[in-house]
Amino acid sequence: MKLERRNFIKISSIATANLTLLSLNGFGAILNNDLRDKNTSIALGDLEQNFITPPDQSKSSCYWWWFNGLVDKEGITRDMEEFRAKGMGEVLLVNSAGGLGGVPFPQGAKFMSEEWKELYRHAMKEAKRMKIDVGINMSSGWCMGGPWIEPENSGRWYLQSELALSGPQKFSGALPLPGNRTGYDKVFNPPGYKEYIDLPLEKLDYRDTAIVAIPDHDNPANRISGERAAVLAAKTNHKDLSNFAKAVDVMGPVKQPWDNAATDQPIPVQQVIDLTNMVKDGYLNWEVPAGKWKIIRTGHRMTGSRLMIAQPEADGLSVDWFDRKGVEIQFEKLGRMFIEEAAKVGNKPKYFCDDSFEDGFPNWTAKITEHFKKYRGYDPTPYLPALSGYLIGSAEISDRFLHDYRKTLGDCMADEHYKRFAELCHEAGVLVQNESAGPSRSGTICLDGLKNLGRSDFPMGEFWLGPNHEDPNTLTDDKGYGVSRLDNGQNKVTKMVASASHIYGKETASAEAFTTMRHWRDSPASLKQALDRAFCEGINRIAIHTSTSTRPKDGKPGYEYGAGTHFNPNVTWWEKSGPFLSYVARSQYLLRKGKFVADVLYYNGDWAPNLVEQKHIDPLLGKGYDYDVCNEEVLLTRLTVKNGRLTLPDGMSYRVLVLPDSKRMPLEVLNKISNLVKEGATVIGDRPVTDSGLKNYPACDKDLTNAVKQLWGKADESKIRINNYGKGRIFVKGSIRTVLLNDGVKPDFEYSAEQGDYIDFIHRTTPEAEIYFIANRNGKTVTSNCTFRVKGRVPEIWDPVKGSLVKAASFRNVDGRVEIPLKFEPFQSWFVVFPKSPSSAKTVSSNYPALKTGMELSGAWKVAFDTQWGGPEVVEFASLQDWAQHTDKRIKYFSGKATYTKTFKYNGTKGQSVYLDLGVVKNIAEVTLNGKNLGVVWTAPWHLDISSALKAGENILNIEIINLWPNRLIGDAALPEAQRITNTNIVFKKDEPLLPSGLLGPVVIKSTE
Repeated sequence: MKLERRNFIKISSIATANLTLLSLNGFGAILNNDLRDKNTSIALGDLEQNFITPPDQSKSSCYWWWFNGLVDKEGITRDMEEFRAKGMGEVLLVNSAGGLGGVPFPQGAKFMSEEWKELYRHAMKEAKRMKIDVGINMSSGWCMGGPWIEPENSGRWYLQSELALSGPQKFSGALPLPGNRTGYDKVFNPPGYKEYIDLPLEKLDYRDTAIVAIPDHDNPANRISGERAAVLAAKTNHKDLSNFAKAVDVMGPVKQPWDNAATDQPIPVQQVIDLTNMVKDGYLNWEVPAGKWKIIRTGHRMTGSRLMIAQPEADGLSVDWFDRKGVEIQFEKLGRMFIEEAAKVGNKPKYFCDDSFEDGFPNWTAKITEHFKKYRGYDPTPYLPALSGYLIGSAEISDRFLHDYRKTLGDCMADEHYKRFAELCHEAGVLVQNESAGPSRSGTICLDGLKNLGRSDFPMGEFWLGPNHEDPNTLTDDKGYGVSRLDNGQNKVTKMVASASHIYGKETASAEAFTTMRHWRDSPASLKQALDRAFCEGINRIAIHTSTSTRPKDGKPGYEYGAGTHFNPNVTWWEKSGPFLSYVARSQYLLRKGKFVADVLYYNGDWAPNLVEQKHIDPLLGKGYDYDVCNEEVLLTRLTVKNGRLTLPDGMSYRVLVLPDSKRMPLEVLNKISNLVKEGATVIGDRPVTDSGLKNYPACDKDLTNAVKQLWGKADESKIRINNYGKGRIFVKGSIRTVLLNDGVKPDFEYSAEQGDYIDFIHRTTPEAEIYFIANRNGKTVTSNCTFRVKGRVPEIWDPVKGSLVKAASFRNVDGRVEIPLKFEPFQSWFVVFPKSPSSAKTVSSNYPALKTGMELSGAWKVAFDTQWGGPEVVEFASLQDWAQHTDKRIKYFSGKATYTKTFKYNGTKGQSVYLDLGVVKNIAEVTLNGKNLGVVWTAPWHLDISSALKAGENILNIEIINLWPNRLIGDAALPEAQRITNTNIVFKKDEPLLPSGLLGPVVIKSTE
């Protein structure tokens, strides 16, 4: 049948591109393309061509696990060829022990053995042949460490002991050692902590840091007390927290100020005596002055933390995260080997990876005094008793010292570990990828998340799937992390990763994607909504977790990791995964173009731990605006003002800087903010009262007070809300939205919808176009008028699922913005693109020509199952039905591919566009009509244009349907092992509920009116 209503964009250089403009809504929301002249040919630019056929750099990566070395050359070659064929461009090779959570895994080649090296060289050779980039995790398992890490180079906890002495006297004696876990009585979350927490001190490599004496008044008023004491553990980095904890829960306790109390009796700093040089091998020789004294011995033990699920031959202690020696040893032992072995086959790793930080909460390092002096500018020794709650100087002074202590740990982690790791990689010609800001076990490690991520070429986070995430009701904002794996409906760390990417000038914001324990219960359809959420948070480079390398001889679905999503050639639907991976690549290509558009930059303060909350709508900003978050380092070293905008050297810019809710601010930061305002910046926030630390105390507070008076002038919360300073302005904390609106800055994106509907967005700007990605966050169809802050440009609608585009969509200009009527199927998404140079195409009168329902293809279907996987060869279904409800066990427990065949007559009107609506599909489909393959249908809308293959009269329709593995695995669980079709280490129970499977329909032919 000829399609006279449409004339498709011609691309002579892309012969295989599918430009069919498909449905937005199965019941009347077909994207209209009104290029009526059939000879119309519109030249496509690079942006359009690379969207339709994305470059390799935009393709998805995956975690390519080698468990227990159970791989072979046949499986490696198959993986590389299949990854290339389906559309992956990169792998992250992770060597690890088998399983997770006790899942058994057979032994293969020992890590780093000659057998393993031969397999590794083969992998690098095949990767080069197939043009697949390879990153490598710099450890067996995670995080970083191994048998080559000696106790002195491993993670550390500080310990303190006390000894009471009276003077005057000459004291010569041994100081008491601290208890092996003094102060760590509530540890519950670090991996494997039960194996090391109670080891005797002699096995924990105890070492001294400093010994001081303080006057002993035997008075509780010498210590922090009352409600203030409740946050002592957090402020001294002793508090353990689940990795479920939200960023606000981690940061809240350390930000709670210790105000001085009238009953406090602090110990003057000048009365603290440093005895460190009087102690040798734990023995003190001291002329004790008159009075009562307390000796505070501060030292440190190795935490004892080891790698997670590392192979025995590469297992060992985790590195010291605050000192460079550990990462240097790791690079010499592993990095050099990876590079040298790959060079033998003419290849090289693209990057080395330091996988997610999950190493408890180390809180010390042997050189901490040296680092403290470098970063904070004063000697911490007199203040060390504050780690046990003693008030040194005052409660406020002790609090500020503890702030400096935690901040120093954050600086050490960023510079001594992640920066040094990057230096080693770059010196070797290799890039670096770090998942360096959590979610952590425990969540209270004193890190600066943005700074850590900024040390990486590929800053990375992760996002998970909820246990029942296919049910939209489990994803609502009110569901806890245990239910949704979300914080208030958003991913935990992805906004932080995206902000780090933007403020440190990185092209990509990466994420470990789709981690879950839902073995083989997902397909591309169920993954999409989670992916779109991450895209709107700023992620534009995913590594699918996980693609285990298996040996073909081990059968299917094969030996697997205890966590998924399983996404490798052994999954049932792998052969039809290409369109999903194309969706990923198209989206990632556009989401990396140009720069992120944000109106607001939030300064996140200088405290540690320092994390960025999940993406959320600030009540003072409201909907429709986007934002980034910056840390102290970026504010001080990268932020300038250009034409009234806060600007970063890589091109990012913002209209407004918003200060945190804190009465403390480093003088250096305040001075920088003053200069920014003087140069024309707009800043919103309340005036600080004191410096946050003790550098140059108390002079720093006096200088800060004077600087505050200059910057804020007479502005206060009740009367004067603004102070003009130099070329810029500073507003007292209040409505950010009002400031923007008064400046003529309307929301960047708005939409009309019913109560509860949620359409998310992200905006990128390039010299050639404004690019919006918009996603329906609802599991239902949504119709909306969407408004974009673009003026004088004609919108285009680009479909990343099909690689199709409408060059001149219907729209109207409203008050300097563009309004477009759009419809979304459940969890559907679109790119709306505003080219600088408008298309010559005629604007369509409606984006959605009406569809009318034609005939339903009811009645009998012939269904041919794959007999290799236990199905019957051919059966006839009287009507469409769920395989799991069938009485024939060969069908009931079938997992794999079945082909539905039906012959039907069509007598429709010539010239109409005709669509085949598949109804409910479990779980993926591919349609062939009259011998012409029309493609894979993997997500809503579950239909496709059949006009090009449909003919008047008799038609033969074939629909291939593939379901998921669980039904076969459940069926096999009831059989003796010898009779099972499948083979895997993942255990299913015979009485687990079966999953709906097959083509459930109804299958209906529809056409445009």
